[in-house]
Amino acid sequence: MNLDRIRLRRAAYIAVAFGVLALVATGPLHRLLLGVFLCAGLGLGWLNANLTYRTVTRITRSEAPSKQALLATTAFRLLGLTALAIVVGILARPDGIGIFFGVAVFQVIMVLQTVVPELKALRELS
Repeated sequence: MNLDRIRLRRAAYIAVAFGVLALVATGPLHRLLLGVFLCAGLGLGWLNANLTYRTVTRITRSEAPSKQALLATTAFRLLGLTALAIVVGILARPDGIGIFFGVAVFQVIMVLQTVVPELKALRELS
């Protein structure tokens, strides 16, 4: 199994754990909908990461990899996900803001999953 696929799977598990924590934390505060939108944002973040992985893999394995194709698919994907998050955030005010926090938390999860192993490897070298 590819290391990137393992990282995506691990990120999904961590995102589920954060989602459960969000629901547990927002329930007693009578803001359960905020927790639901936070979970939706975590899901959107995972979807974005998964689609990014698939797109980059497909384009780089093609006969003639194209930067323009990568740019176009990336722009379309980000535009769609951003538009969806903005519409949800506006229509479900004030709890809809949770979708943005969910996406942001997922991005932090992905960054940490990339940085922490690299830092450990650098420590072993020194």
